[in-house]
Amino acid sequence: RRVLLALLAAAFIGFGIFGLLAYRAVSVEDAPAPEALRRFETVRAPPGGSPPLIALAESGGVVRRADPPSTAPRPVGRLGVLAYRASEQRLITADVPMWFFRLKGPAAQYLVRGTGLDLERLQITASDLQRHGPAVVIDHARANGDRLLVWTE
Repeated sequence: RRVLLALLAAAFIGFGIFGLLAYRAVSVEDAPAPEALRRFETVRAPPGGSPPLIALAESGGVVRRADPPSTAPRPVGRLGVLAYRASEQRLITADVPMWFFRLKGPAAQYLVRGTGLDLERLQITASDLQRHGPAVVIDHARANGDRLLVWTE
């Protein structure tokens, strides 16, 4: 009986921690198109002119553009996602610590679900991102004004 209570308490604490991480990781705000564009440009500027690691084709296919660098990359501490839904004028941001992404890939998928990023379809793993170091992973814009930017820092 005590073991069952201890297991229930551990599960409750675990779900509480996950809920807190999810609450802190994702934010949704209203933003007109010019403000959203400014935010994208601010985030996109630091990595420089390097092309994104992954391109999304209009057909829905995934194209990997870059091989990992031959030199040892700088460590990656977090995965950032910025998504804009033009029809709703909604800006969605997600900030997932890399340790969490490495340990709990499916839970990380849940954290970024509202951004339009499907980590399973893209076959993005934490080890892939670590091999590349800090970089822009995806920078995809649609004709309707929607945009998705994924990067690591």
